[in-house]
Amino acid sequence: MAGIKRKLCFLLFFATAGCFLLFAEQNEKILEGEMFPIPESTHNGSGYTAIACGNDGNIYVGTAFYGSSAHLVCFNPKRKTWTDLIDAHKVTRENGAGLDSQSKFHAKILVDADGVIWAATKQGNEDFENRPEFGESATGYPGGHLFSYNPRTREVRDHGILRKQEGIMGGSIDRVRKRLYYWSDPKQHFLAYDITTGTLKDYGEIGGSPRYTAIDRKGRVFGTGRQGIIWMYDPSDDRLYDLQVTLEGPGKYADPYAIALSDDGNKIFGCAINGEYVMEFDLSTIAIRTDIPGADGTIVCRNRARSIPEPLQPGDQHSGVLGTDGCFYFPNTIGDKCYMIRYDPRRPEKVENLGVIKVKGHPELKPLYVQGMCTLPDGTIYMKFISYGKLMPYSIMKFARLSRTR
Repeated sequence: MAGIKRKLCFLLFFATAGCFLLFAEQNEKILEGEMFPIPESTHNGSGYTAIACGNDGNIYVGTAFYGSSAHLVCFNPKRKTWTDLIDAHKVTRENGAGLDSQSKFHAKILVDADGVIWAATKQGNEDFENRPEFGESATGYPGGHLFSYNPRTREVRDHGILRKQEGIMGGSIDRVRKRLYYWSDPKQHFLAYDITTGTLKDYGEIGGSPRYTAIDRKGRVFGTGRQGIIWMYDPSDDRLYDLQVTLEGPGKYADPYAIALSDDGNKIFGCAINGEYVMEFDLSTIAIRTDIPGADGTIVCRNRARSIPEPLQPGDQHSGVLGTDGCFYFPNTIGDKCYMIRYDPRRPEKVENLGVIKVKGHPELKPLYVQGMCTLPDGTIYMKFISYGKLMPYSIMKFARLSRTR
């Protein structure tokens, strides 16, 4: 009899737990956004970090067209229309195919103080076992091009190949010194392009492959890519430094995937793929030292809030952006749901789950995988979602005034 009672208790417990989880799932917050599909003629369903809000209020997006030519397109939020600005192969007059094509605008799109848009291409390599751009084939991928587009004059310029046979990734702009910073793929060289003189300087290998880089108010550029190391370029002495990360706070250190400079310019926020915590890198703690094997100094990273409230477990965090309210916004994709997360550095104990992202007017669609984000001055955030078959077209989504100052 006692055994039967125990079984009934177990069944009742699991039934209650199941009902609770179902109730919780049915009562999850929803965050709706407007969807604007990117013109199908400019891509084959994919794209990367290439998205930026222009000074003119338009949204500039770089596409990926594997085996063919990438495009730079522009979305006008007022008219809700798209304009195709750059067809990489038409502008460069190249006709490479497969791995040798200019098939990605991968690097962050950069916006200068005068409103000029800068974008750079990358090879269409998804075959990581075969990398002809390492130099085995002299007639292979020529190298990534740097382009500029002036919205006032509508002039498109090809500034040439930045590094032979290598694609261009990353991307930060120093509007004071008039410099663009990128890194090359696959050999991972740090590159600085002087806008005024049109000259390039190669600083050699950084030994990492960060999708994002950040630049502070001193013009220092930061990136990741090697376990436990933040690399830094300092323009004051024109050199690269490797900074060993010193962790403070709970849990273990995980190299961030997406990073963004804080509103006060003193910290870098970060999130990692499947990372448990939102991270803060304290720039005031940078110490250049000569007594650390394999590094040139140290920087403190603090694990702050859990990257998503319990009972949910952290998922894919592929992007992040600073809002006009000073908060760090990033997606957390878990299973078949993508949540929008807000981290407020003034309340670092926990993040806010703003809800499951849904397409307004299309509840059947599933926006899941975010590749890039940008913020307008009014607090509106745009996110770029890659295609998920029939369940989601390659699109940008608008979240009106989500990060407006509260």
